[in-house]
Amino acid sequence: MDEVVISTKGQIVIPKYIRQALEIKDGDTLLISKSGNSVIISKKVDDPLKGLEKAGEELAMKNIRRQIKPE
Repeated sequence: MDEVVISTKGQIVIPKYIRQALEIKDGDTLLISKSGNSVIISKKVDDPLKGLEKAGEELAMKNIRRQIKPE
């Protein structure tokens, strides 16, 4: 367990190894909640439908590239 200090602006720094493990990048949205005497911070999961849409777009682009690629 790591110890962090709250800044005068109420900010904390999430340790690098945790950011890397959870793939948290600049601009990502996190969820924060209180549970008893604890603060819980979670990475917000993208909308599953958006993920499927993006996967479909990538698959479509691969198929288009495959069809126009000269052999």
